[in-house]
Amino acid sequence: MSKTKKTTKAASNLDRRDFCQKMLAASVLTAGGIGLPFGTAQAQSRTIGNATITSFSDGTMSIPVNMLFDADANPEIKPLLDQSGMASGTANRPLNITLVDQGDRRILFDAGSGPNFLPGLGELPSELDAAGIELDSITDVVFTHAHPDHIWGVIDDFDEIAMTEARFYMPRQEWDYWDSDDALADMPAGREAFAVGAKTRFDALRDQIELIDYNQEIIPGIEVVDSRGHTPGHAAFTIHTGATPVMVVGDALTHESISFQHPDVINNSDMDGDMAIASRLRLLDRLVADQMMLIGYHLPAPGFGRVERQGQRYRYIQG
Repeated sequence: MSKTKKTTKAASNLDRRDFCQKMLAASVLTAGGIGLPFGTAQAQSRTIGNATITSFSDGTMSIPVNMLFDADANPEIKPLLDQSGMASGTANRPLNITLVDQGDRRILFDAGSGPNFLPGLGELPSELDAAGIELDSITDVVFTHAHPDHIWGVIDDFDEIAMTEARFYMPRQEWDYWDSDDALADMPAGREAFAVGAKTRFDALRDQIELIDYNQEIIPGIEVVDSRGHTPGHAAFTIHTGATPVMVVGDALTHESISFQHPDVINNSDMDGDMAIASRLRLLDRLVADQMMLIGYHLPAPGFGRVERQGQRYRYIQG
């Protein structure tokens, strides 16, 4: 694939600002015309073998439900949307970011949104600070994919790498897509900043990124799992540090009911719906068969849970 021309910082900031203004206008909950704030969840940890796995909040994303699901085309999901607090037409989704502390390594899965994506996001640095964890103590940052709420936080307000001592990892297919002309051309109207913002972060990371492949062990105990569909190179990651494996599923499973009870319903945020459905079913089968714990980026905070088979469907059990 051909490479995009280098985007100037001025153009990047303009597109990013325009996108954020559009998203804010679309997603604000109204109470006399005033946007309602959303709090963040306290960090929670699990000890699995030789590692402490902690879920930190990057904030709460407030977006229109129709950006996620089409209830008119799939009437069976409307009660599930209502039960999860989306009857108003607004989806308030947490951003749960996983940190694995192995003693000699601190591995962060995704970097959050940073200060310039949407209101209510970009809380990760302050959450880590509150836990006594400095950004320069992060040794590894592993990306599930390159959407804004997962990668924009890798740079700070000065467009410098925020995790100064870290090594960075991204699925090869994901990097190749967002680093090509195809990404900007493929973006629907209003989401052009997704591609522009990814390219800005790629330019900052270009000399420090390690491109990784599915089924590879990138760090001892960290396995790359193919979960393409949400984006062209989306990856989940299985953490093998104890008797119970843990899968960081990224955006392959995003709704606590629909992703499990109706995994064949297309999520409007998936770039390839059919591929995403196939990946979702494959992950669900593995989560059940291997009795894994999972951590979902947008599942109810803090995102820890497990999966049970329920006939031909599945059930998410939080905790």
